[in-house]
Amino acid sequence: MLAAMPSENNRRLELFRLALVLIDRGNRELPHPLSLHFDDVLHQARILSDDPSAISPDVTPQAVQLANDMRVYEGLRDALAGVNSIGDVSQTIAHEVLRNLEPRLASAY
Repeated sequence: MLAAMPSENNRRLELFRLALVLIDRGNRELPHPLSLHFDDVLHQARILSDDPSAISPDVTPQAVQLANDMRVYEGLRDALAGVNSIGDVSQTIAHEVLRNLEPRLASAY
């Protein structure tokens, strides 16, 4: 039952992930506030990923989490390469980013 609960990481990046899930499912018409949120989080995360000392009170917790994930997981960095805004995210890119945002679970074998 605990495995079915969303991880803390999933909850922190909930709206960022929602935008990706909608695109992955073929929906290109996202609500404007969701698009703005995605762009803000991505922009802030890129700055922090490049320069962690750029942290400020204006940086959202979602951006901090994404920046950390981008520094730790090369696949996520690669999946987001060339993405500067939500308009750059194709269905294929959304799928790849989501795959790299999934919780890293130990193999059962």
